[in-house]
Amino acid sequence: MRRIGETFDTITAFCGAAVAGVTLLLPLTYTWSGESASYRVAALYASVPRGATVGVVVAVTVAVLIHTFARPRVAWNTALAGASGLLINHLVGTDVSAPDLLTTRNYVDSICGGLLLGALGAAVLRRPLPAFGFALGSVGFFVFGDFAELLHIRVQTPYTVLQTPPRWLILTALVSIALSAIRNSSPARQAREPGEQSELPIAPIISIMLFGLMVIAGTEWLTRQYDRPGGHTMDIAMAAGATVIAATVAAMLLPRRDGAGLLLAASLVPAAESMGATPRPLWILVAILVAAGFGIVGGLAAPMPSFGLFLTGVLAVYSIAVAGHGNIVLHGIGGIGLALVAGYCCGAAKPRYVPSGVLALGALFLPSVVSALPEAGELPTRDATAGVGTSGRTAMVITLGCAVGLAVLYRYRPLTRANVAAAAPAGAVADI
Repeated sequence: MRRIGETFDTITAFCGAAVAGVTLLLPLTYTWSGESASYRVAALYASVPRGATVGVVVAVTVAVLIHTFARPRVAWNTALAGASGLLINHLVGTDVSAPDLLTTRNYVDSICGGLLLGALGAAVLRRPLPAFGFALGSVGFFVFGDFAELLHIRVQTPYTVLQTPPRWLILTALVSIALSAIRNSSPARQAREPGEQSELPIAPIISIMLFGLMVIAGTEWLTRQYDRPGGHTMDIAMAAGATVIAATVAAMLLPRRDGAGLLLAASLVPAAESMGATPRPLWILVAILVAAGFGIVGGLAAPMPSFGLFLTGVLAVYSIAVAGHGNIVLHGIGGIGLALVAGYCCGAAKPRYVPSGVLALGALFLPSVVSALPEAGELPTRDATAGVGTSGRTAMVITLGCAVGLAVLYRYRPLTRANVAAAAPAGAVADI
């Protein structure tokens, strides 16, 4: 029975992470935007990265508070509250909302998604099998993205934002979380692990706020630079440099070598965005999940964050090579390769503490400098667009910078014999 319960909690963790991840990505279908007022479109576009940043900060804050002060039942009940908020927001949206309020609903979605991600991470990341499900759901849907193409959402209405993640998936996650909450509410499961810190470890919160705010500021600044014609090489270099510096400083704020996970995420996001749109039929989703699963297992078996950065650099080179080609097969291969690399990086990071694990996975849903590079045909239209291959070259520069940041982290956080021989502290992330 114990094994069955662990398996069910693994499925719950996967579904909950998938819902939270897709929510933070906010896969809007902008087909209606051409008929909307320009201020409405601009506000909605601006709210997408800001909402994701708010959601990730909420996730890390919730994970820190629950990990430090609360019992396991609190984590499950908080995750249940987040999933319930998502479902309510999607159910009542078309009845009481107006297009002007979609920006507000985006922020509500992001906060509820962050609540779900952080609480669920705090609940499962100390247990091997559920931790694997949580990591697979986060990484898999970071690569896959939204369900708009899979569900054929093409309706000419702004309310299509409320159709993804689909309500049936939110409801499935909600029911499974409720059942897992009941299962994990027994008094025998509420005992605190000896040796857990009692003070508030605010370092992960400061770390994600520093990195998230710097990324969002750099992205919005670079977006404004493209509102004027001319070359933007120096602008891109400055934004990329700010990202690398922020990631390195934020990584240094985390305990021991937990910052490696943040540096891997900071390089993965621009590499993923440089791959461009990938075809997303059902079989691609299955292939991505399988590749991500193999990648996680490989990362756990041979954890080398530096090798993960090398693989991310290979992805950036691949995106440069296929830039401008509309070959579906090439993009499909790139998507599956991205899943494999992202899974490996997830397994190789191996953070010591739960909030650090939530931070690293949550950082996958933040925007990046590449998000601000406009391409021809995108909305809203700009006075200048990025050249072919610019996204891939930018991702490569950020990856190289993160490699330097990882070297700095390892230089100032060396592994000593005592650290290697010591047992994992109470509250440590499970070795999946």
